[in-house]
This record gives sequence, C-alpha cells and structure tokens, in this order.
Amino acid sequence: MKRVKVISFDAEGTLVTPRFSEMIWREGIPTLFANKNDLDIAIAKREVFNAYDEVGDQRMEWYDIKYWFDRFDLGSYEDLLNSHRKDICYYPEVSSVLSELSKNYRLVICSNSAREFLDILTEEIKNRFVRMFSATSDFGALKNPDLYLSMCQLLDISTEELVHVGDSPCFDFDAPQASGIRALYLNRDGGVVGQNQVSNLNEFAKLF
Repeated sequence: MKRVKVISFDAEGTLVTPRFSEMIWREGIPTLFANKNDLDIAIAKREVFNAYDEVGDQRMEWYDIKYWFDRFDLGSYEDLLNSHRKDICYYPEVSSVLSELSKNYRLVICSNSAREFLDILTEEIKNRFVRMFSATSDFGALKNPDLYLSMCQLLDISTEELVHVGDSPCFDFDAPQASGIRALYLNRDGGVVGQNQVSNLNEFAKLF
C-alpha cells in the first residue's frame, strides 16, 4: 500500500461550524426577501424555505447564492456575505490539527460550497492548504466518485495516496470510497462511532 501523501477535508461542518451559512440562508436572505416584498418575516421565511426544499441539496443550485439572489431578485450578494463575517467560527481543534498534520502531509479542501462561500470561510486557515477545491464552482458538479478521481489527477497522486474526511455520509464517505479513496465519516453528533467514523478531528489526526 502506498503511503498517504494528501489529506483532504470538507469545509462546513468539518472545519467551520454551520453558523455563517445558517445566518445567510435562514436569516439574511429571508430578511432581504421580506423587505423587498413588504412581507412579514415569518411569511417570507416560509416562502424562501419552501423554495429551498423545492430545489433540494442534491442539485447544484442549492449551493449557488447567485442563483438564489437572481431567483428572488435581491440584487448583489456581496454585502450580505461580508456583513456576516463575524459569524465564521472554526471548531476548537482545527488550528492544532492542521498545524500538526501539515508537517507531514499536503492538506487540501474539497467542498460542495461555492467559491464565494469557500474563500470567505477559509480566510484564517487557507495558508495551511496547498489547494482548495469547490466542487460546484471548479467542477460544475456535486462531490461524486469521478470528481474525487479528478482531484487526484490534479494533485498528481494515486487514490491510495489520498484520505478524505467530512461530515456528509453521501458526499464525504460514500463518494470517495466508491472511487477507491479511503474516507472517514466525521460524526460530530456523537452516538455509535464505527470503524470508519470519528467524532472530532483530534480523533482523526491520531490515525496518522
């Protein structure tokens, strides 16, 4: 078996808490929609959330803030993103884990988050990574087996030389595993932790 050379991390729910995204999608956009259409915020939230559900997280549009601002006719999204920078929060173990693992491995990010989100979310830790891949922006797809293979080609490594960790059973575990890449499911909610699961990144780092 070849030695692992690259460790890949998902972003939201793995390195960064969901707080920033929740404020954008569940508070910011509904508030702008309410103001534009002179609606009560509760009614605006119902309409916006119904639209989210109609699209669903298995389609690329779900992750595309430009799509939603166009659909709701809200103008430019940059001010909203910048106004919530204060809500970006990294999990407590992230700094020390990245510092330790970067001594022996190349670190990358592979996320479904659009580039507009990913660049802001990783501002304080981006110096730890040699590459950051946005599946939706860079590949025009959600994370899938072929995308992971393409990532290996771009990094000039074999599938055996990459390990990926993330909090989505579908996108961060099943997809890389299907391409022959070792993956670990990050289950921060606790409960039963299996052979290929960890409950935080400290547990993950101890494997290397």
